[in-house]
Amino acid sequence: MKTGIHPKTQKTTATCSCGATFVFTSTALEIKTEVCSACHPFYTGKQKLVDTAGKVDKFRARMKTAEAAQTSKKKTKISESVRSAAAASSVARVSAVDSAKAVKKVKSAVTKRELAKAKLEENLKAQKEVEKPAEEAAGKKEE
Repeated sequence: MKTGIHPKTQKTTATCSCGATFVFTSTALEIKTEVCSACHPFYTGKQKLVDTAGKVDKFRARMKTAEAAQTSKKKTKISESVRSAAAASSVARVSAVDSAKAVKKVKSAVTKRELAKAKLEENLKAQKEVEKPAEEAAGKKEE
């Protein structure tokens, strides 16, 4: 081996979240782990919940809201699944009061979208009414 290119090793203590400690040689000074052989379900035969922060649930809630947003762009009305997905994601993050606010926001967005659609339909009807007399006048001139 070449001299002077390898990192120095020393006695290192590894500490698990269950409280077990292990001493071995490594380049790191201290190592902290969540699961070790003393508390891992494979070795102990006991079930242990490791995901205490609920990261998987939060991710799934975000995915539901993203899917709901994509489908709402395609549809003119937001379906019940969008409302439930928005409520589910807000419940996962905040209290029940904030989830009610999130549902109100979704409902107001639906109302705004419906008003915009109604206004567009009124504008189209008004254009058709303006075009009808012009077409009739053009038809009379030809006769």
